[in-house]
Amino acid sequence: MKKIVIYTSKNCPHCQAAKQYFDSKKLTYRLCDVATPRGRKEHAALGARGVPVIKIGDQVLHGFSNKAVEQALK
Repeated sequence: MKKIVIYTSKNCPHCQAAKQYFDSKKLTYRLCDVATPRGRKEHAALGARGVPVIKIGDQVLHGFSNKAVEQALK
C-alpha cells in the first residue's frame, strides 16, 4: 500500500471531500494541516500553493479528483 498524505486547511470544502473519499474507501492516510509550522514546511517543500494537496507514494496531486486519486493508487 502506498503512503498517503493529505495537506489540508480547516475550512476547505475540497479537503473535506478528499477526506470523505479516503474514509469511504477505508484507506489509511495522514492529515497534515498547513496552518501548523510542520504543515507549512512540508507543503512548501512540495511547491504547493493551495489545498488540498494529496501525496500518494511519490506522486503529488494538486487539488482533489476521484479519477486522479484512483489512477495514482494503481
